[in-house]
Amino acid sequence: MSLREKPLSQLRLESGEVLYYLGEKRILCVIREQRSRARIKCVMDRLLMWVPYEADYEWRQKQLEKWYRKEAQAVFTQKAKDYAQILGVGFQEIRIKDQKSRWGSCSSLGNLNFNWRLLMAPEPVCDYVIIHELCHLLHMDHSAAFWREVEKLCPAYKEYRKWLRENGKTLYIF
Repeated sequence: MSLREKPLSQLRLESGEVLYYLGEKRILCVIREQRSRARIKCVMDRLLMWVPYEADYEWRQKQLEKWYRKEAQAVFTQKAKDYAQILGVGFQEIRIKDQKSRWGSCSSLGNLNFNWRLLMAPEPVCDYVIIHELCHLLHMDHSAAFWREVEKLCPAYKEYRKWLRENGKTLYIF
């Protein structure tokens, strides 16, 4: 499944365009009105975005990225807490970043970093990345023991790794 509906050069962040949230299509609805700040809300299959009349592409892009980052912080934190409990591990902080070549990372101090764009991927792919990073709290390497831990919680992890290799670039839509 590829997420890209339009070539990157054609995405204008206007009403009717398709964005993704946990792999589900969301139709962007830009509502222009007299206001100074953006408001974004996900309602069923719509991503409603209230913006000032004069909001250009860069402004809308910045506001959407802020919204995705905030959502990613909440969603990934809850998922990490749930999976950490199952694994019997603890972590310190979760940071949401815009990494160019990584979907997640785990520091030796127990801090987890996730790329905000991962929130656009299908939910099982997000879960796999979170599980992968949490398993580094047990094994700070990619040894056979590490992959066995990943597989315990995510038996189809190879499928999700493959999805990221084949489709990860489509998450860089704006």
